[in-house]
Amino acid sequence: MTSRKMSFFEMWRSKKERGELLKRANQLRLRPSQLRRLLGDSGVRAALQKTRTASLLPPVGTEVFRRLTAASLQKIQQQHEDEEMELQTRKRSKEVTENNQPKPASDLEAGKPLPFFYGNPPPQLLNTPLEELDPFYQSQKTFIVLSKDNIIHRFNAESSCYLLSPFSPLRTVAIQILVNSLFSLFIMVTILTNCVFLTMTDPPARIRMVEHVFTAIYMFEAIIKVVSRGFCVGKFTFLRDPWNWLDVMVISTGFVAGFVDLGKVSVLRTVPLVLKIITVIPGLKTTVGALVQSLKGLASVLVLTVLVLSVLAVTGLLLFMGDLKSKCVIWPDSNITFHDMTTDPVNYYFLPGQRDALVCGNSSDSGRCPEGYTCLKVGNNPNYGYTSFDSFGWSLMSVVRLLSKDFLESLVQLTLQAVGKAHLTFFVLVFFPSCFFVLSLAVAVVATATSEREEAGVAELKRREEEFRHILEAIKRREEEEEACRAALSPESGGGNTESMEDPLCCVSEDQRSCSSCWFVFANFLLKWNCCGCWRWLKQRLYIFITSPFFDLGVVICLIVNIVFMCLEHYPMTERFDRTLTEAQLVFTVIFIAEMFLRVVAMDPYGYFQVSWNVFDSSIVFVSLLELSVYDGLRWLLVMRVFRLARWWPSFHMLIKIIGTSLRALRSPTLLLLIMVFIFSVVGMQLFQQDYKDHVCRISADCLLPRWQFTDFFHSFLVVTRVLFGEWIEITWDCMEVSDKTTCLIFFSMFLVIGNLLVLNLFLTLLLSSFSTVCLLDPEEEQSTLQITIRRIKRALGTLLGKNTHVNPDHPEVDKKEVTRKKYLDFTSVASKPPVSEVKDLNGDHGSQRVPTAGSKKASEEEEEKKRHPEVQQHKDPEDQNGDPEDCCSDKCYRCCPFLDVDTSRGRWRVWSNFRRACFSIVQHKCFDITIFFIILLSSVALAFEDVHLQHRQVLKTVLVRADQVFTCLFLMEMILKWIAVGLKKYFSDAWSWIDFLILQVFLVSIAADTFGFSELGAFQSLRTLRALGLFRAISRIQGLRVVVQALVRTVPSMLDFMLVALVCWMVFSILGVNLFAGKFYYCYNETAEEIFLPEVVNNKSECLYLMMENFTEVRWKNTHLNYDDVLNGYLSLLHLALSVDCVDVMYAAVDATWLESQPVYESNTYMYLYFIGFLISSFFTFNYFIRVIIDSLHRQKSAGKQIFMTKQQQKYCQSVKKRMMEPQKPVPRPQNCLQARLFDLVTKRSFQVLVVVVICLNMVTLMVESDQQSEQTENILDWLHFVVIILYFTEFIVKIIALRQHYFSDSCNILDFLVILSESVQYFVSRSLFMVVRLVRILRVVHIFRILYWAKGIRKLLNAFMMSLPALFNIGLLLFIIMFTSSVFCMFNFAYVKKELVFNDMFNFETFGNSMICLILMTTSGSWGSFLIPIMNTEPECDPHMENPGSTIRGNCGSPAVTIVFMVTHVCLTFLLVVHLYIIVILETFKSEDAEPLSDDDFQMFYKTWKKFDPEASQFIQYSELSDFCDALQDPLRIPKPNPIKLTHTDLPLLPEDRIHCSDVLHALATQVLGDSGKMNSLKARMGEKFLANPSKTSCEPISSSLPGKQEAVATTAIQRADKNHDEETAVESVDVSALQ
Repeated sequence: MTSRKMSFFEMWRSKKERGELLKRANQLRLRPSQLRRLLGDSGVRAALQKTRTASLLPPVGTEVFRRLTAASLQKIQQQHEDEEMELQTRKRSKEVTENNQPKPASDLEAGKPLPFFYGNPPPQLLNTPLEELDPFYQSQKTFIVLSKDNIIHRFNAESSCYLLSPFSPLRTVAIQILVNSLFSLFIMVTILTNCVFLTMTDPPARIRMVEHVFTAIYMFEAIIKVVSRGFCVGKFTFLRDPWNWLDVMVISTGFVAGFVDLGKVSVLRTVPLVLKIITVIPGLKTTVGALVQSLKGLASVLVLTVLVLSVLAVTGLLLFMGDLKSKCVIWPDSNITFHDMTTDPVNYYFLPGQRDALVCGNSSDSGRCPEGYTCLKVGNNPNYGYTSFDSFGWSLMSVVRLLSKDFLESLVQLTLQAVGKAHLTFFVLVFFPSCFFVLSLAVAVVATATSEREEAGVAELKRREEEFRHILEAIKRREEEEEACRAALSPESGGGNTESMEDPLCCVSEDQRSCSSCWFVFANFLLKWNCCGCWRWLKQRLYIFITSPFFDLGVVICLIVNIVFMCLEHYPMTERFDRTLTEAQLVFTVIFIAEMFLRVVAMDPYGYFQVSWNVFDSSIVFVSLLELSVYDGLRWLLVMRVFRLARWWPSFHMLIKIIGTSLRALRSPTLLLLIMVFIFSVVGMQLFQQDYKDHVCRISADCLLPRWQFTDFFHSFLVVTRVLFGEWIEITWDCMEVSDKTTCLIFFSMFLVIGNLLVLNLFLTLLLSSFSTVCLLDPEEEQSTLQITIRRIKRALGTLLGKNTHVNPDHPEVDKKEVTRKKYLDFTSVASKPPVSEVKDLNGDHGSQRVPTAGSKKASEEEEEKKRHPEVQQHKDPEDQNGDPEDCCSDKCYRCCPFLDVDTSRGRWRVWSNFRRACFSIVQHKCFDITIFFIILLSSVALAFEDVHLQHRQVLKTVLVRADQVFTCLFLMEMILKWIAVGLKKYFSDAWSWIDFLILQVFLVSIAADTFGFSELGAFQSLRTLRALGLFRAISRIQGLRVVVQALVRTVPSMLDFMLVALVCWMVFSILGVNLFAGKFYYCYNETAEEIFLPEVVNNKSECLYLMMENFTEVRWKNTHLNYDDVLNGYLSLLHLALSVDCVDVMYAAVDATWLESQPVYESNTYMYLYFIGFLISSFFTFNYFIRVIIDSLHRQKSAGKQIFMTKQQQKYCQSVKKRMMEPQKPVPRPQNCLQARLFDLVTKRSFQVLVVVVICLNMVTLMVESDQQSEQTENILDWLHFVVIILYFTEFIVKIIALRQHYFSDSCNILDFLVILSESVQYFVSRSLFMVVRLVRILRVVHIFRILYWAKGIRKLLNAFMMSLPALFNIGLLLFIIMFTSSVFCMFNFAYVKKELVFNDMFNFETFGNSMICLILMTTSGSWGSFLIPIMNTEPECDPHMENPGSTIRGNCGSPAVTIVFMVTHVCLTFLLVVHLYIIVILETFKSEDAEPLSDDDFQMFYKTWKKFDPEASQFIQYSELSDFCDALQDPLRIPKPNPIKLTHTDLPLLPEDRIHCSDVLHALATQVLGDSGKMNSLKARMGEKFLANPSKTSCEPISSSLPGKQEAVATTAIQRADKNHDEETAVESVDVSALQ
């Protein structure tokens, strides 16, 4: 049976176990005595005979490490010849195949350390040729050399270059040089030095001469390798290693560069030169190999990506070709010709500060031109002509831009302005889901590959640990046997060697650092202070004091207060406030110095510096002293005190540990990423440096170099880093404008793919690898000293206040109230269908409604049970939810108001009881829920009409007011019904009911304000905007949404902890930003010209204020909206930097900043980019921690049996869909008519389907060839080609309809083909306006390609996984839509009248619901919310707060910064959280699908093809003697390699006459070998039965025997014949044992 792959949560749960396994495996060691016994004791070898270790050990009595001599070499030669002859003989007899040939031992591969069971070689044998240890190579004429750290190097024993034997002194010296670590270090230093020279922009001529020195060194290295290994003849020679080809390229290009100026071709030397670093740094080659292997798994995703992008590009080509050329052109004058008007850009309309003309359209919902301009299709496309859909290439580039979400909002805005806002539905329904489909599957496949590598590594570690355990157990048993023998020979000698009685893994040794005796003398003399008794007494008292939890609490309080003081810095500050902060910093510095002094005295310097946190604290104290005494500019370094909180904060400590662990364990992937960044930085500088200098005027009006360019290494590095963060399109445009377009596209495309793959691999490796063993802490599992201290303080305060505190503080019941409160607020019940597990019987004899006759004891027990298990409510069956209503009020109400406790069983209160029963029946009815849900939808839709145009539509306004009143009354009636039906106690015990209640209060207050005339007040207007939350009431009515919200709410505690950690981490960068940039983002601005004054004109604030005093009213001293003037503004800037793609404005302001209150200077300090790069790198780890929190929360919910993102019905639906996928499709019966039968055979052949796909692809090619500026001749040719394709499609349809008859329409693909043919047929009879629609329908034909791709197993798994995730994706997507709908209404109510600037215009604003929805879609899909944030944060004087808005009572066009920030942060965080969950769902389903289909149609097809080779006549029978060769010829997983007679015997196949076996029996037996007796065999039997029942030529034969009894008879016959040869017939009969036959 195949081993089952671990699911995602199983792998996540085993991370800690795998981490401990990794630690143990790295510490496996054998003691010298054990090693001698392993190598020299035949008894131990006999015990290990069947293990893998025994095959790698030398024979007992021989040396492990033997020098290579002439005699041993001759012996190897003879052994090699003998094995070659034997191998040829076995091949001729077909006893050996390529799959069962011996293979090298993985532990003894070149480059790996020597396995532990060999021990350490003698020092004199290091760097010396030794005989082979691997049995595979012992006859291959090779030898090994062990270098430092026992690293294996393998060489050919043949003469190097036919001249130098292994014993040649020259070759021996070359080998010793090659394997020496100093030689590798020398080469690495040389390469790094050469890389430093490569970063120079214009090196002088004498420095260029150094290149010859480097070439000579590389030549010397190559000579050493060739002399030691040989050139090309042999497996381990110089050219047989692909990494050595880099040396050849470097040396050859170095010689050519000495005579010819290579120019841009010099990159052919740069790339292999830098890649040589991989060969000299240990571990990098292994990392590269693992990444290359993971690319195999990405092949399926790459195929899907190319196909999806091609289809989207063709679709964009057909829809938007030439539309982006539409511009606003001035009306022609009598003196201007039409040609001059359309070709001269002066006649185009340009928005201020924009390089491209305003794009417009002629449809009703497209962009409009200002008065005096008309919309014409003239000129070039935007962005130098590179943003368009005019040809397949540019369309594909635009689609890739959508996929990478780079400047996506600009492309969508330009397209909608040209073709109309209605086409946004095309982006939402086609482009965005397709891009998500590709990206999510790519992430899932990389995650799967990472987990597979992790599982393979863990399996290898387990194997090593198991081998180690077997060795120790064998040695232990051997020692026990010897001890028993000695005890039997000399009974009086007791005792023995008890060393081996330890645990098998007890002898795992740990690395211990040996120190010299001088160090201990120095430590005892100076670092350990034990001078006198009084001093020791003082130390003991101080040690008790500093180890007290209250001391830690005091330190933490001081740290928090210090951090608060650091956060109080702002601009502008008064001198007194600044002096107060300085004095406070001095006080805290003294406190922390005193803390350090106390710890040093109590612990001695020797003990103090043994703790890593003490070392960190002392370094901060040293910086504080340095800042006080030497240099005042180091004050910003004191922000590192924030990290001291991690000592007492477990979550913060875990984040620090993740970063530290990853930097150590992921050094190879990180170094590989840095190498790639360096390579592309240098290559970019070499390729485009001169082009930017020569043609900069093409991209800059003032011929000033742009910020992102390649003229020097630092700017090139910044460009590459920005591309790595996902922003590449704008830089690519500039590059293509100044340099060769093809070169730029290849350069940026390669780095975009390679860089993102490396970053994604690094992220997922950090997330999933076993070295990251830190787990999220459960508050009940581990308690810090601060928690203990706080608990003691609470207990002491309780004692002082006279409370009963006789409770064990460590008992878990202490936090019972808190746990109960959290469970009480959990969203686990439905307001519309309240559970009735607590319903009491009202038909008793007692006269109290609160005390039912059924007995309150049972009810109280049920209530207690429900409190203990609140999730039981959601698992109740619908049948159990039909009962009587509960008590109206709680027990406290009845105790406070006894008159409420009435008898409902008699009198008039019985009428009340019956009325409650009637209300309860109404509320519980399904139609009630449907009605309320429909009303909620109507009320939400009504809100969408309350836009800025409502004042001009009085009839609609009146209808909406009346509808609002009706909806409010209906909701009020619903609430009253529920109060009566379920009671106030039950109603207000449900969180969903609280949401309904609060939203209803908003509606009631709004109506009351309108009624009494207070609606114009600001407070009531703000309250009216909360009506947008009304759609949230629909969540409780949809089960899928409810499950999603419950899962998200359960993550809130962990998410809050993460938010605190993230806020603290960001606070460090915010405080640092305040210290670096506070007050430096201001600038003097000319509002009339809308440009910033040059620093030569206005240098600082004083000069700007002077101009303002001179009555220059257009001059203003402004600040950027996103700045670092205080910590809160710094937080907003960091959030914008982390979650928005248009974050460059903050970077530009920081880079241009000079001094306080000075005018910015263009790139005055470019190294400030490093601040933002550092923050983005820290965000990488923060985001990894964020994903870790989500997955850990989902894992806990899954372990607790909670539903995650899918309801039970949806899960059942997925299971049924998966079952239908595995069920066989009923074959179409073959027609009896001869002509139809032949056509049936034709259309059912795969070759026919492939031919159809070829035609489809040709049709796609003809569509790709179209362009906006194609000639009339080209258009005619394409029309004829389309006509030919139509004829072919129609011919295929006729053939299929004749062959398949009515079964043609049973296949969905055939139905799609029919619709396409129908549309193609009528396209020549419709108007031109519908022609594009018909062509768009033709693209649907390409979906047929997916049917062919579905044959591929990898692609099928990916598609199935995505289909299985669709219900969960739908649930989260629906919740995302509700949030966006609510946010759209909220924005329409609050930001409808803001000033139109930046991205805000007549099409993109918050004036109407449609426009608001478009803006929010762009914000959510592209992450460009920063461009929408700034306009709605405007305050006076950027806007006019008193401006009148026609038709509205609202004045001004300003925004509200407080409301804007709260709304934007909330909306961005919620949508980002949901989008992350979308990707996680696809990853989880991909992991589930890995083992969903062990045997696919591909495996069956492979079986049939192989069977056809053994059964060319298609009789469905072969001879039993051919079964061994047949099973060996199959492919995995059905293959049984030779030797396989024993395995085939146990299959017990039915034998037919003439020892024949049937095809179905063999397939069933092989499938059983793969699946065993699992439940999947039933569906596979049905599939196999359908395959054979579809063929009427199957012959019915009854089996006469089976293979197992036949084999038993053969064994018995062989035994009898062997006994007969010994001439003892009686003994022969007895020797045939019945057990042997069984």
